[in-house]
Amino acid sequence: MSPHETEIVERTRETMEEMYVNMGPQHPSTHGVLRLLLKLDGEVVTEIIPYIGYLHRCHEKIGENRIFTQIIPYTDRLDYLASMYNNWGFVLTVERHLGVAVPERAEYMRVILGELQRIASHLIWLGT
Repeated sequence: MSPHETEIVERTRETMEEMYVNMGPQHPSTHGVLRLLLKLDGEVVTEIIPYIGYLHRCHEKIGENRIFTQIIPYTDRLDYLASMYNNWGFVLTVERHLGVAVPERAEYMRVILGELQRIASHLIWLGT
């Protein structure tokens, strides 16, 4: 870089202001699963502020007034691309507290369906 170009770059950096840019929702059909606020200094990201709970649905409060079998549809809606894992996490907790043993075949089916949903979720991410 020539001395003249270096001087222009330095002068530009001095007059440049920091900029905030929203990143997300990731795709219009995913309803804002994640939102990040990026603080930029030119082309360099200096800070990232995540907005956790952007897809907040008050499922904890709703669950206070329901019996455990009525909560499963709400865990479905936490991540509609890979809802099996949310259902699985909740149902596994209930099963352990009740001392219920699940057949081995059901465990295999849960893993297979969960992995298929995870792969589909990643493919949607890749496609958007």
